[in-house]
Amino acid sequence: MSHTILLYGATGFSGRLIAGAAAKRWSAPAAACRLVLGARESAELKQLAHRHAVDYRAFGLDDRPRVLRELRGVKVLVNAAGPFAWTAERLAKAAVEAGCHYVDINGEVDVYKRLDDLGRFAAQRQVAIVCSAGHMSTTSDLLLDAALQHLGNKGIVELGTVRFAMSRVTHVSRGSTESALRSLREQVTVVREADVSCQGGPRWQPVLWHLPVGALERTFDFGARGKHAGAGKPDLRIASAVNLVDTLTARVQAMRHGVRVHQIESYMETGTAARVGYQLGAFAAPLLSLPWVGALARAQIALLPEGPTAQERAASPHVLLLEIEDAARTPVIDWRLAGPNIYDVTAEAVTAIAERLAEGGFSGWCTPAEALGPRLTLTEVEQGEPLRGCRLEQRVTVG
Repeated sequence: MSHTILLYGATGFSGRLIAGAAAKRWSAPAAACRLVLGARESAELKQLAHRHAVDYRAFGLDDRPRVLRELRGVKVLVNAAGPFAWTAERLAKAAVEAGCHYVDINGEVDVYKRLDDLGRFAAQRQVAIVCSAGHMSTTSDLLLDAALQHLGNKGIVELGTVRFAMSRVTHVSRGSTESALRSLREQVTVVREADVSCQGGPRWQPVLWHLPVGALERTFDFGARGKHAGAGKPDLRIASAVNLVDTLTARVQAMRHGVRVHQIESYMETGTAARVGYQLGAFAAPLLSLPWVGALARAQIALLPEGPTAQERAASPHVLLLEIEDAARTPVIDWRLAGPNIYDVTAEAVTAIAERLAEGGFSGWCTPAEALGPRLTLTEVEQGEPLRGCRLEQRVTVG
């Protein structure tokens, strides 16, 4: 008997990519899962469901009893309906009450922090919540999981700084632009180790910290160094610390491994113009809370293309770096993951995570890597879902 996976927000840009990947994956009559598409409006949803030969359910989120009825018989609810500040909490709570697993592709730190409080309620209901199962969060979590497992096997259980750095995204969707706009803050969320002995439990724990925008900038080498490196010259680019969910997910992963980490930071490549614009945007963030300013900004975003075309995605692969230092600030991990476009990886990642949850055995708050478990070894990183098609270069690996 196949498990029902409901994809809500199927008519959005990322939703359509996920629908295509899921329909292809579960197209066989004896497939483990059965895809059902969901969205607010029925006309476009009906056409999309007909194209993929799957069922559909059209409903809004204002009528909670109706939402709960639509979730009957659903094993996993996948939320691709942005803005997630408006949909994630309502759908996650409904999923927990209905007794089905919840997955989303949210990329906003504030939304992540609101949802993680639902973890204990989900555990009581024997269902799982996997927030932020998109490209950056999933790939960084898989890399960190493999790296921490490797370091643990080498007896390294105290780390200095964990850093993620992602290359510039040249083509972004309208939804990603809206999320970036809502994520603009005067401060950047990082993780710092703090003494919490007065609260009981382990004395030193990684806690959320905030630094001014622009206070953290570093130069990263985004170039390959192995047989694909050509002349082998460094490809040095400046990156700024940004508000990414990866920072929060890494904190959960470190605690899961029982590793002591002093600092966790996430960066994004930024040229000179981008850094200036980023800092100016941060200073203007309070203005965006004004209704008329926010409405004007959203009106401008609405004029943008919905998302990159297939040709644009094929022409814009992505690079993710993971750097880890030990407690003495000696590099012990320097990995470079080169892979397809972020939106294509997101579609594969969400589909794989939804299928794993449907198979059972998960409950409570789960990171993407935990849901895709068991933990990957170094030789399995490129072979396992959803990193198949990516190329991992271990520029530094202790031991």
